[in-house]
Amino acid sequence: MKRLFTLVIALTAAAFGMWADSQTELNRQLKAYNSQMAAHQYLPAARSAAAAAAICADAKNYDGAFRLLANNDKTLAERHISPDSLPAVFYTTERARFLIYRNLSNNSDAGRSLAKMAGYAKKAGNKELTSDMLFNEAQYYYAINQTAKGDLCIARLIKQYDQANDYKAADKAYQDLIERAVSANDARLVEHTYENYMRWSDSIEAITAHTELGKVKQEYAESLETIAEKDHTIKARTGWVVTFITLFVIALAALGVGAMFYWRVVAKNRRMKKSVDTANAESAAKSAILHNMSSQMEPTLEQLDQTDPAVRNLRGYVRRVGELSDVESAGQLDEEALEEVNLQTFCDAIADKIRPMLNPRVVLHLDGCKGYARIDAPEVDKILTHLLGNAAKHTAEGGKITLAYRKRGAKSHQFIVTDTSPGIPENERENLFKPFATPTDLSKGARLGLPICALRAEKINGSLTLDPSVTTGASFILTLHS
Repeated sequence: MKRLFTLVIALTAAAFGMWADSQTELNRQLKAYNSQMAAHQYLPAARSAAAAAAICADAKNYDGAFRLLANNDKTLAERHISPDSLPAVFYTTERARFLIYRNLSNNSDAGRSLAKMAGYAKKAGNKELTSDMLFNEAQYYYAINQTAKGDLCIARLIKQYDQANDYKAADKAYQDLIERAVSANDARLVEHTYENYMRWSDSIEAITAHTELGKVKQEYAESLETIAEKDHTIKARTGWVVTFITLFVIALAALGVGAMFYWRVVAKNRRMKKSVDTANAESAAKSAILHNMSSQMEPTLEQLDQTDPAVRNLRGYVRRVGELSDVESAGQLDEEALEEVNLQTFCDAIADKIRPMLNPRVVLHLDGCKGYARIDAPEVDKILTHLLGNAAKHTAEGGKITLAYRKRGAKSHQFIVTDTSPGIPENERENLFKPFATPTDLSKGARLGLPICALRAEKINGSLTLDPSVTTGASFILTLHS
């Protein structure tokens, strides 16, 4: 008992110490901010405000963090400081705001902050800001499964390093991306990033080898000049011997350099291939386990009392597990599977399947579902049918459900399902699209429908997200890229 009491005291003291340290650092940053602002040192003041906001965010005091940044913006406005005059200052505070949104997984507000940061970085014309902007932008796009846009940002970032011949920084940027993909067990992202990295690495190896060869040639030329200057003092045969030895040493050096680069590339290829193989093997093993479990349980369940609700719930869960396994093991989008569909006809057909499921006086409304779109119709049908079925189940009498279509670009589409249901509890949103993330009461559903829909969306080059800005009811966004 005495030991337990001592341990409690020690833990309490440690926690208080950590809180005191963070409070001390917060006070130091605020004091620095006030003195810097008074001295009209606006960029250091913005950095101090950003550091203080980060401390508040680490302590889960997000309101305090946002107030600090807002007060900084207000002070600048009162002093008539605009983004046109000091864009780096506004970039610093907006970047702090962006990092807090990313920490909260608030992708919509993070995207808006990112757009502001891009404007400030462009106005500043500063290489350091531009590089930081591109790296943050890439991380954001990878986080929301817009890989193509993330790749474009990284390509622009790598191009900056290449133009400055800073290959170490470029290599580190690629390594960071690959490590994050491996940690997330995302085999497709690992393989995609690895292929881009290897193409870049091969080109850099060629450039480096060419540079080394140029140095060798220069040294060789200098050696020949030295030999020519002293040629009149030595005999012709001695000169030939010296020349031969020189050429032989240069050849050995060139071979050594070539061997070094060759083994470096081989070792790097082996490490990367091992990472890809491991991620692919883990994904395949997981799918196989799920599929085998589903197949082996079904015959046993058929022998049980089919009128028992628990048996029906368990059979439904097993079918969902099998469906998840099938979707996960399916290949990526086949461009030939895309077809031009009449959106009005397509959405009407889905709505007709859902209307018999609606509670009394619930309205199902179609918004903007006109024209044509090139999509994988069967897969989109399955996703929207499930989303609308969920909405019909949870929208009470007199409510409203909306299926909307929005064209976001030449090859980008969005289907949005919104309802007036009680919505998704805050504590369930983080794992909403992750299968088996939380314990499940089968009497209330398998909780695999949304993870399956999210996986289907990924397989057809899209994504399924919950709009965090909708606080009354729920709004799901299916984004497709064709």
